[in-house]
Amino acid sequence: MRGMPTSRAAPVTFLLAKCLLALSAAVIVACSDDQPSEQCATNGVPISGIVETGSLGGNTGGDTLFVPEGIEVIPRPGINSVFNVTALTLQAGPNGPAIYAAVRNDGDVLACNASFSVELRDQDDQILGAGVSGLVFRHFYRLTDGSGTIAGCVAPGEVTKVAILSVSLDSPIEDVHRAVYQSTYWANLGVVATEGVSLTGVEAMTRNTGVAYTGALINGLPTPLDSPTVAVFPVNAVGRPLGVAYGGSSLLLQRCKTWDFETSAVTEPGVGYDAYPLGGP
Repeated sequence: MRGMPTSRAAPVTFLLAKCLLALSAAVIVACSDDQPSEQCATNGVPISGIVETGSLGGNTGGDTLFVPEGIEVIPRPGINSVFNVTALTLQAGPNGPAIYAAVRNDGDVLACNASFSVELRDQDDQILGAGVSGLVFRHFYRLTDGSGTIAGCVAPGEVTKVAILSVSLDSPIEDVHRAVYQSTYWANLGVVATEGVSLTGVEAMTRNTGVAYTGALINGLPTPLDSPTVAVFPVNAVGRPLGVAYGGSSLLLQRCKTWDFETSAVTEPGVGYDAYPLGGP
């Protein structure tokens, strides 16, 4: 385990038939006494192989990696982990300042249950505000210790996303000159790749309030999934997330069953999108 945080987002807990499925800051751990004997599949393709990204063919969002222009984005010296920010957006949101970032695993370890925090600082390096959330993920792994535990992880070289929807900021965004980030995760676990929760058929749809996303979420976990969620990040030409759209349901989704979703709408759809299961706020 690498540097567990002292502060985490409030957990959302799913209680299933044979185990406790905990989703905390977009992190999932599932337990089961029995492993399924067959993979779930859609159109004959095992769902563990489905990854959703898409292109809209538009030109919104520009090709800037960091917004506001001129903001310095750096890891916290000495205590940051394997994750590095490749693109970041800091902008006003409905609940105050919001941060959307693309984050890459630049290490050589599989990083599981990863959290991400940011301090916003002024030109004198004084802290103006901070926020914390969890990195979203697409890939699932089962521990080989016989417990049946399943964790969402980010592989070396993989780029993922994070959304911090409400940043406590004591000054205007214009006063922010530097974003200092750090992340924590579980590593050095004995794991094998396994099924989890996947998305398929994601499409961008024009609505009166902007662009929303539709598709299907498939539960490949060994147990039913309570209240499934999905997160879709519109991106610009260089992969900078411009916002996030969420979808959620109160249904109990059985193993190998699908939930047809539609997310909230975003006003800046960018040129494409990256979609993630179990990524609700």
